[in-house]
Amino acid sequence: AVPAPPTIVTGPVAPWPHRATSGLPWGIALTAAGLALEAYASGDAPPHPDALLAVPGRLGGNPPGVVGGWVLAALGLVLAGPGLTHLCGRLLAVGRPGVLRLLAGRMLQQEAGLIGRPVGALCALAAAGYTVLELYGRASGPSGAHAFGPLTGLGAALVTLCAAATTLTAVVEARSARERTTAALLRLGAPARLLRAAAALRATALLALLVPLAWVVAHLTAMPFRR
Repeated sequence: AVPAPPTIVTGPVAPWPHRATSGLPWGIALTAAGLALEAYASGDAPPHPDALLAVPGRLGGNPPGVVGGWVLAALGLVLAGPGLTHLCGRLLAVGRPGVLRLLAGRMLQQEAGLIGRPVGALCALAAAGYTVLELYGRASGPSGAHAFGPLTGLGAALVTLCAAATTLTAVVEARSARERTTAALLRLGAPARLLRAAAALRATALLALLVPLAWVVAHLTAMPFRR
């Protein structure tokens, strides 16, 4: 009888993929509810973005429903992050993939539980930043009356650095968790170039999925104020 191949233990990330997709429908529903609430509440908002963005750092003329809708949409993206990452890995490995696509897709599915939420937070931050920049541009016009102040820029930089640091920490944890798998692949003769190419493919696939998603959410968020 032919002996069964040895099982490769991937460490603490092994049980995560089975739970990574559980938050995807809830995250989508929460994001849709936030966008709907923001669109409904903006019906009573001022017709121009001036009243919405006149005073950075506080609610000002923003209706509470608009702010609540933004928060719900951001939470929905964070909650859906692991499911979206797992879905991206499944799309990479769909059909009859080669070694590179199969390795990248399987690794991405394994790491979805670790890097999904930080990636979702970055997606929410990018969507919010795009929306705010667009609304400020429409509010300031050519005169630049509502340019960003130093405190606004400092706060945005601090939030961005925190989100990036959280994502980097999650990536380092995922890399540490798959050390046994990497060592086993190297012992089996897999070239290091293949592992680097798989890592680059994972990052490219995530960007290809999440950048359009952030762009769509940002446009839907800013749509009620384009009048």
